Amino acid sequence: MPRVLLVEDDLNIVEAVENSFSLVEGYSLTAVSDPRKALAAAIDLKPDMVLLDIRLPGGDGRVLLRSLKDNAATSAVPVIFLTGLSSEGDKVLGLNLGADDYIVKPFSATELLARIQAVLRRTRPSPAGQGIVEAGGLRLDAGDRSATLDGARLEFQPKEFEILLLLASNAGRALSRRFLIENSSSYGMEVSTRSLDTHVKNLRRKLGRRSRLIETVRKLGYRFSPLDA
Repeated sequence: MPRVLLVEDDLNIVEAVENSFSLVEGYSLTAVSDPRKALAAAIDLKPDMVLLDIRLPGGDGRVLLRSLKDNAATSAVPVIFLTGLSSEGDKVLGLNLGADDYIVKPFSATELLARIQAVLRRTRPSPAGQGIVEAGGLRLDAGDRSATLDGARLEFQPKEFEILLLLASNAGRALSRRFLIENSSSYGMEVSTRSLDTHVKNLRRKLGRRSRLIETVRKLGYRFSPLDA
């Protein structure tokens, strides 16, 4: 039963999410209106997903997102922003901060459920021994979302991990930006092209001297090239 924590002060939105969940079986929803209590609620609840507004009384959802990612108990919990902020800059910032998706209000029940289910499919652990990719000294475990390079552990944001997993799983093959966007996010939002390039830049920085594992393919996208690194 997926447990979802909703951080939202608007009772109409809380009711809309509750109504959306009534269309499917097995979802458990807990709502918190005060962002100052949300981190403690997440640690206590251990949710499978956090739905997070940005404009909250007494706090900013983006600050709360950073707190969730910085806490060992909640760092791996996927987060979807559920907000009225609809500008491209807001979306890009939210995704770059580590959000797994970004939904603009108003939303439909089917859209909300589809996006939640897509994120959960990507982030829930795989059976032991499955979902392991090894290439160019890099080892990625999709089950526990861990990564090592030449035996040294690396830390990636959820979106960074998904992009790197896609690239490494298709080592030697040029992948278009559209392919990477559509397969590492629920809906492939139009603003994600810019966000994708930022994530790749961060990946290269974290790979350090092995940054050439990710090769830019001009006018197309990127390729994981273990032989050139």
